Amino acid sequence: MKMKHVLFALAVPVLAFLTACNGGDSGEDTAPKPTLSFQTGAGFTFADAQAGVDDVLKIGVIAKSNDSKLSKVTISLSTNGGTAGVIFDSTVNANGATFTYNYKVQGSVADVLKLTVKASDANGTSAEQSLNIEIIPATVAIGLQQNQFVYNMQSPAGYNGAYDLTESAPKYSADPPSEKDIVDGTPSTAIFSKSWTTSNGSKFVKVTTNDYNLATSSSFIYNLWKSNSANAATTVTNITKGDVILVKSGQSVPFGLYIIKITDVKDTPADNLDYIQFEYKGDI
Repeated sequence: MKMKHVLFALAVPVLAFLTACNGGDSGEDTAPKPTLSFQTGAGFTFADAQAGVDDVLKIGVIAKSNDSKLSKVTISLSTNGGTAGVIFDSTVNANGATFTYNYKVQGSVADVLKLTVKASDANGTSAEQSLNIEIIPATVAIGLQQNQFVYNMQSPAGYNGAYDLTESAPKYSADPPSEKDIVDGTPSTAIFSKSWTTSNGSKFVKVTTNDYNLATSSSFIYNLWKSNSANAATTVTNITKGDVILVKSGQSVPFGLYIIKITDVKDTPADNLDYIQFEYKGDI
């Protein structure tokens, strides 16, 4: 009996050793992933940042395989959380890679761009690092445009049912939809709706009279948009005299933010010459 106890005592640590060697319940070992980092230092963008349209960002990438040779390094870009597209793709056949990518910022004010760098190795493992770039406006002079109109879409020929804020220009049915920041929202079978929509993805949000009075700089209008953009939509309804509406144009322009004050709303059901009259501020 004593010999049995001794043999059992010896067997227990051997079994534990074999279990440890086999990995136990932890599963099979996986190949180590590559390491990836951004080059730091003067001149490099290596953390979330703000930049203007057409600014060039210098991004340094340092990639290293910890198991086999690297196979590929890519950079993808998404805007405002949308689908990412590859803007840089390089085949690699080395244990490490270091390079600089110069990215020219494209988009509209208040867009958030996400740049994602991905390094893959020959074993199929990969690593990613990302940067978020918020597009801010260049400092521009704020101008004022007065006595502008958007008429009922059902009005006779020669009366504009749309408007291009970037060019301070009335737009008509034959004009390209991409130029129509504001479009009268009246359906063909309805009375004057006193609403606006858009043909190019512009966004509207009502703000205050005080906001309009204080809007004398591009930085103020931009910060006002940041504070209110979550409530913006592609339509604005129940427009009345005195309303103030902040608009982000759907066109790709360097500034693209405008603040509108409604100066009159005219309803003339007998002839469909209804209109909304307004003035507005922005990069005009």
